[in-house]
Amino acid sequence: MFKSSRRFPASFLIAFGMFIGLFLVALFTVPRVETITPTPESRGVPSTASIRLTFSQVMDTLSVESRLSIEPQHLVRFSWEGRTLTLQSVDPWTEGTTVTVRLAAGARSTRFLPMLQSQSWSFTIGSPRILYLWPADGPADLYTISPDGLDRIRWTETSLGVLDYTLNAERNRIVYAAARQEGGSDLFLLDLVSGEHHLVYTCPEGVRCQALTLGPTGDVLSFERYEFTVWAAGKPVLGPSQVWAIRLDGEVDAFPIGSVDHVTSSPDWSSTGWLTYYDNTLKAFALVDAVQGPTPQPLYYLPNELGLKGSWSPDGAFVVLPEIVFPQIEPDEETDAEVSLTFYSHLYRVEVSTGLMEDLSGAQLGRVEDASPSYSPNGEWIAFTRKYLEEDNWTLGRQLWLMRHDGSQAQQLADEPLFGFSALDWSLDSSTLVLMRSNQVDLAQPSEIWLYEIEGEEAYRLVVGGYMPHWIP
Repeated sequence: MFKSSRRFPASFLIAFGMFIGLFLVALFTVPRVETITPTPESRGVPSTASIRLTFSQVMDTLSVESRLSIEPQHLVRFSWEGRTLTLQSVDPWTEGTTVTVRLAAGARSTRFLPMLQSQSWSFTIGSPRILYLWPADGPADLYTISPDGLDRIRWTETSLGVLDYTLNAERNRIVYAAARQEGGSDLFLLDLVSGEHHLVYTCPEGVRCQALTLGPTGDVLSFERYEFTVWAAGKPVLGPSQVWAIRLDGEVDAFPIGSVDHVTSSPDWSSTGWLTYYDNTLKAFALVDAVQGPTPQPLYYLPNELGLKGSWSPDGAFVVLPEIVFPQIEPDEETDAEVSLTFYSHLYRVEVSTGLMEDLSGAQLGRVEDASPSYSPNGEWIAFTRKYLEEDNWTLGRQLWLMRHDGSQAQQLADEPLFGFSALDWSLDSSTLVLMRSNQVDLAQPSEIWLYEIEGEEAYRLVVGGYMPHWIP
């Protein structure tokens, strides 16, 4: 018997091998999603969190966006940066909502290679929290805590403490200044959605960066920069401050804001991209467009003796600043004493487009010190602190007050004369204030963080020894 064997032609085997090779190349070169934020199945996500997808290749944007869906339906803005797509929620997500994101198969890269499989993932929106520094009597780190006093989370573990921090407009990313051994500081970015930290700026040796504030788009950071000087005794001390700024994308080196031969401080951003800072040399606030880059020129200066940081209205149309008032006191008729001067402070609202100023405290008001203004997110109210200077109403500490955005309906919320209130910050729904309360009789007592519910007029203590509180939505 004869056994026959079938042999494939060499050309067939070569063609088949090429087909398999091309198939494997295509399989491994088709675009895919490399990273997803928030991570699948994550819980306690901030209500202002952005959704980010980073692809393995540069994608055809329309093919991706047309295949994306979100449940429940929610209005978002699409933006691309290289291989990363960001979906920014127009309005905050509802607490407790499980959000599901789906990307159907077929989205293709700019090389026309399609994604072969659909993908979906979900995450759950958490409840609002309070972000703060603790403890006040030693190297501090960043913590969050829920309004009921539970679910305390530590976010940083620094050896020498966090000196200062700031939040982006959505309040889901933090830039903080970590102290260094020689007294300087380094700036780190913390993403509250992913939990990732990374260094964004190393302050030069012998330089401390603090008083941080992020621009409205979150990509420009301004801060106070101090160089150490040495006294005759050899002890290093902080020199005069200078406001600087840096783009977090690293495309531009850090640059000074304002005149380099002036002492400047207290940078503060509006929602529309204007930056105010205090020129201590000129005794005035400057208004500049610092987003444009190095050496921005001030639009105008607002004379101001106090130089205390104010508060921007949510729409960026107004800024409220404390300022000294010098009233004239009539001479005593019996003693015929000379006319003398005294001073106190009022809150002035400045219209940015015109520079016009209005006394919100009221010209007819008695001698008071008004300070620490804070606009509510809905723009209807301004919380502030007030201390009466006249003997009948005098208090040791500044008390908590509230008024309409135009200065009307001023009302006292807290009446604790031996305590002082400061660091006021509103919840996103404008219903609750978080603040610091300090014992003015015994300054050795640790500061406290309190919550004050406006409608119910209820206040309760949240943290002992904490400071610099802010709401995280």
